[in-house]
Amino acid sequence: MPFNFQPFSHSAVDPINNVSVLRPRMLPVALSNGDQGTEYQYSFYRGDKRIAGLGMEGHDEIVEREGYTEHVFWLDLGRVPFIKTLIDYKPDFGATGNDFVYVRGIAQGLVMAFAGRTDNDENLRYVAVTKADALTAAGVLISDGTPIAEDGTVLLAEIVIPASLR
Repeated sequence: MPFNFQPFSHSAVDPINNVSVLRPRMLPVALSNGDQGTEYQYSFYRGDKRIAGLGMEGHDEIVEREGYTEHVFWLDLGRVPFIKTLIDYKPDFGATGNDFVYVRGIAQGLVMAFAGRTDNDENLRYVAVTKADALTAAGVLISDGTPIAEDGTVLLAEIVIPASLR
């Protein structure tokens, strides 16, 4: 059954599959291109039992669109070892079926873990992306006509969180 994560406090929960993703621990990291980025360390639970952990890197930027400022956080799921590890976790999550649908479902949980935020003074966007060639190298086929950008980027999931009106 595909995942359908919903926001819940400091996590995302899929009530059907009984899997939750905690909001990650975040640490500064130097990316391979020399830029500063963020390392995201996620934990996954089924009930009170930890079933998996995943780490990935990302970067962030401030963008302005039509007078609207937004802080965008990019989660990079485009490394072959990361995708293979994610596929290896599939039985632990109780997932069956299409690998790409599974990867996209997990990506939804990763970004949805931030959706319950109410402490942000700015507009936020969390975006999980991968690369088509990394998916192929890991044996995952894009099976549903998902668009692939010119540079090979595949959008897996995103969430927009408006600034809080505290």
